[in-house]
Amino acid sequence: MSTTTKSTDARVKSSNAASQNASAASQNGANATPASANNASPSSDSAAAQANRHLRVQRVGIRIWTIIGALVLLFVAFMILSKLWPAVQLLLWGGIIGFICSPVTNWLEDHKVPRGLAAFVSLGLVLGVIIFVLTLLLPPFIEEILNLLRAMPRYLYTLQGMFHSFMNQHQTIAGTDVQVIISQSVNSFSNVLSNSASELAGRLSGGIVTNIVGTLTDIFIMFLGLVAAYWFAKDYPTIVHELSVLAGPRHQESMTMFFAVMSRAMGGYMRGIVITAFFGGLLSYLGFTFIGHPYAGLMGITVGVLHFIPVIGPWIGASLAALLALFTNYHLAGFSLLASFVAQNLTDNLVSPLVMQSSVKVHPIMSLTAIMIGNALGGVLGMILAIPLSAAIKGIFVYGFERRTHRQLVSYNGALFKSTPFHDATGAILPSFDALDDDNFFEHSRLVPRVENLEVTPEAPPEDMLPTIADVVRKYNEQRTEPFFKVGVHHVTRVKRPAHDTNETDKHTSTEEHYDNV
Repeated sequence: MSTTTKSTDARVKSSNAASQNASAASQNGANATPASANNASPSSDSAAAQANRHLRVQRVGIRIWTIIGALVLLFVAFMILSKLWPAVQLLLWGGIIGFICSPVTNWLEDHKVPRGLAAFVSLGLVLGVIIFVLTLLLPPFIEEILNLLRAMPRYLYTLQGMFHSFMNQHQTIAGTDVQVIISQSVNSFSNVLSNSASELAGRLSGGIVTNIVGTLTDIFIMFLGLVAAYWFAKDYPTIVHELSVLAGPRHQESMTMFFAVMSRAMGGYMRGIVITAFFGGLLSYLGFTFIGHPYAGLMGITVGVLHFIPVIGPWIGASLAALLALFTNYHLAGFSLLASFVAQNLTDNLVSPLVMQSSVKVHPIMSLTAIMIGNALGGVLGMILAIPLSAAIKGIFVYGFERRTHRQLVSYNGALFKSTPFHDATGAILPSFDALDDDNFFEHSRLVPRVENLEVTPEAPPEDMLPTIADVVRKYNEQRTEPFFKVGVHHVTRVKRPAHDTNETDKHTSTEEHYDNV
């Protein structure tokens, strides 16, 4: 019995030991599961972090290659444009004339004239004005150039005398090699310039200018430019709509806004610069005539033409006028600078604020940078187009920034982005109006559809801000039932806005979704 009991106890002990081992093993396994989970968690986090780093590197790589591709495309486009520059010039001049014609075309269309006939009539009016101005100004211009070229040898002789008088008064370098070198240089330059002036005067007298203008090639190019201007003035709104549709539903509004800003910047600037150039040249001519400048007509026309080169053009003309007056006497040179200064200030402060209200404003730093780039890429035509193109780029940037961030970039006190801030009835910003700096553009434009009754209010200017001549005229217009002057912005509070979606969104939605769908 003791043997049986011992064997039974042994089996029980072994069974208990086995169960204890099993429970210990299970407990150890249970305890091991969180540990393994804890050990697996850092590895999964590391994999996720590595995947995020890979995505970031991939995005950076895509951006870098996108920039490289854009630069390559720009280089290829520049090379192609350099080969096709005559054709590009033709289209640009046609576009410029078309932009100038577009307000007359739109006005005639509003008065029930078919757009094709309206474009033809407006082009005829613009050409008539150009021909009249050339007929009026070209003969005296050529005559004064001939007189200047004939008098050039005498002026150079006077310049040599002034130099020798200066050398005699300053004996420190008299009789030295420096004097000999300077004298030889002045004499050589005088001889070359005198011979060139005489040769050019002979050619002008011989009618070579008439022969050049009358060549069949020039006539054909002028004809093609006028044809391009006609079709541009007639079909520009339709072309803009078609290009916007081609961009797709996602980018249609942005493409329409792009062309709207381009139209306002290019068209408004070109029409404004023609008017300011005319008045700048006219005021300069009157000033030069008043002080007795011997080449008042020539210098007035020169100043007017140089107005097409922004910022620096008028002052180049003033310097030329003073330099020519210097050969007469010192006092006349000083009065020439004074007359140019007065004419330029009258143009900038009286004429320009009225006629340039239909163009986007550009800071002088941006203007000078754009002029240098335009001169490097396209010469004189590039300099002329530099300002409106930079204005268009600025407007597009303002629209994109404000639409994405819902932050107003423009302000009255700004520098690079100084402009009129616009708001709706709820105080929300309006990127399209801020980009265009105009609350009348959508009402008169043919580029975008219209929606009635959106209240648009320009922000009140600071109290310490002095009113411009345009503000004075605007207040005068507000007191009349029929405006005597028409100034382009800030006097309408109910503006028709464009929309591409027939489903109007709620007024309490974001600015980007409701108030600024252009």
